[in-house]
Amino acid sequence: LIKNNYYICDLKKGRFMKVISIITEKGGVGKTTTSIHLGASFAEMKKRVLIIDFDSQRNLSIGYKIPKDFPYTVKNFIEKTGNFRLTQKGESLFILAGDRGVEETDYKRTALKDMIDLLSSKMNLDYIIIDCPPRPLSGRVSLGEIALCASDYVLSPIEAEEYSIEGINELLPSVKRIIDNYNPKLQFLGFFFNKVLTNTKNFRVYSDLAKQQAGQYFLETYIRQDVNVENAKKEGKTIFQVAPLSRASEDYKQLVKEIIKKIEG
Repeated sequence: LIKNNYYICDLKKGRFMKVISIITEKGGVGKTTTSIHLGASFAEMKKRVLIIDFDSQRNLSIGYKIPKDFPYTVKNFIEKTGNFRLTQKGESLFILAGDRGVEETDYKRTALKDMIDLLSSKMNLDYIIIDCPPRPLSGRVSLGEIALCASDYVLSPIEAEEYSIEGINELLPSVKRIIDNYNPKLQFLGFFFNKVLTNTKNFRVYSDLAKQQAGQYFLETYIRQDVNVENAKKEGKTIFQVAPLSRASEDYKQLVKEIIKKIEG
């Protein structure tokens, strides 16, 4: 049922094709922007997509202009409270709003997976994108770990700077631990560079270093820095709506093609 730009349905047993978590252990590298544009890219290809804002900062929800008092959030979803409700953007893109209180409660590792498995098959989704918080995957059961336990794939944006490259060696073992202990079907799609200035020496140096450290998990596609991305964010829109012929728009489309190629083998 679609009403007043919202999607409302009952919950029952159902399964989905692909669940992809977007995760970093460092903030500021464009994780949320990636989640928004990856979801929008799939939607541009006529795929039905749900993006879950699983970061207590709610940046994805803010980016989509979803008010903080929206009556149904990811916290309701996990805790099985309230009436299931999504924000719909376009014909085939849906958003599950974030909640600042989602990190205040300890959830079991399968909390998100259990509810994803219960989502109505009537939605007939092709992809679920989970925007994870920029937190280490260690210590207590984190939201990122919960997301990866619900996912088929994981993707991580990086920047051409030292701390971001060091994060490769920190994230890979953490993901492997989750694969070995909790979710053997999880696959690492790879790292890709975001907000790139291609004519700088830094990018060339760090690109070579990332290839060495990430190996098979290094994606060739990178997203070039583009002022249109920020302009789209201010308007609560995507790059495809604001500047469909821009370089960043073309880059995101290419990234999706590379991801689909890896998924389909």
